[in-house]
This record gives sequence, C-alpha cells and structure tokens, in this order.
Amino acid sequence: MNTLFDFLTLPLFVTLGADALRLLLSFALGIFIVNIYQWTHSGIPQKSFTDTLIILCMLISVVMVIIGDSIARAFSLVGALSIIRFRTAIQDPRDIGFVFYALAVGMAVGAGNPSVAILAAFLIGVIILVMYHWHQRFGNNNEFSLEFCLPPDQNAETVYRSVFNKHLVYERLLEQRVKKSQLVELTFRVKLASPQEWLTFFNELSSIENVTEVKIDKK
Repeated sequence: MNTLFDFLTLPLFVTLGADALRLLLSFALGIFIVNIYQWTHSGIPQKSFTDTLIILCMLISVVMVIIGDSIARAFSLVGALSIIRFRTAIQDPRDIGFVFYALAVGMAVGAGNPSVAILAAFLIGVIILVMYHWHQRFGNNNEFSLEFCLPPDQNAETVYRSVFNKHLVYERLLEQRVKKSQLVELTFRVKLASPQEWLTFFNELSSIENVTEVKIDKK
C-alpha cells in the first residue's frame, strides 16, 4: 500500500500534466500546419496526408520527451525506427517540406521549447502564405502540367514533337511510367508561348494518332 501511495505523488501528477500540455500543444500546432497546407494547396488535399501531419507532430514530441538527455535512448530509437520501410512515395517536394515542418515543430515542443515551437510554426506559416499569394499574383499563367499516353515505341517522341515545337517555349519531362494497359504515360512541365493558345495546343495534341488520355493541369 505504501508503494502505491509513493507512486501517486504530487510530482508524478505535475509531470503527467506537463506531458499532457505538450501533447495538446503539438496537436494544436499540427492543426495550424494542416490549415496552412490546405490554404496553399493547389488541389484537394488528401485526408490521409493531412491527418499524418498532425500525428507526426504529436509523435515526434513524444519521442523527444522519451529521449530527453539520454544519448543511449536516442541511438536505441534510431535503431528501432530503421527497421521501418515506408512504401508511400511523396511526389511533390512541397509535401516533403510540410512533413519536416511538422517534425521540427513537434521536436521543439517535445524538447521543452514551446515558445520556439509556436514562433516557428507561426512565422513559417506566414512565410508560406506570403509565397503562395505571391505566386498566385505574379506567377506564370502559361505554365502547365501535361500528361498523355503513347504506345511503347522507341520513336514515340517524333509523334508529338511538331506540336511541342509549335506551341511550347519550355518543356521538362517529369515522369515516364508504363501503365497496366502497356501504354507509356508521360508527364511534362510545359510553358506555352501564348497563354491564350492552351486550348488549341490541347486539341492539336489530342488529335494526333496514338496520343490518348491528354490532361492539362495548371499547378
């Protein structure tokens, strides 16, 4: 019985309360980060990704509390986490930035620096919003993400080259993959010579034989 009373002491409840406040703060800052991500995301954000940002912010704060000042614990956690293999590929580098954003804020909370966490979350969020509105106002309106499919052929580039040369001033191949239908899907970042001709460019490219599933997305 004495052991139980020794366990239920005031310092224990104070520690539990402090840890609970850290979790709640990391949760609140995680929600703030998710709101920044949603406000500045060009498409519809994946719910699984936004939920993950909040979870990561809270988990890393717990990890930092566990590690404390112990180097041995830090190496033990690194060894334990190294066996995990992440299969989900993040294609947008901007999403990777938000992952590190959430991790950094969570680390600051867990390390006992709530003022740093709040200041960093707020300032970084404001900077991201400023950059987003800057790109919206002064960005290039004639840059697009272009996707289309072709049958597998070594000389496939000659099929669309004439249309590209006619309408584009810039092109960059982002991805090339083979679909289950054995068609080759190409993803480009392109810049039109004239923003008003995007529909003409789309129609001419779609009318080419063997060119299918043409998609233009302004991102």
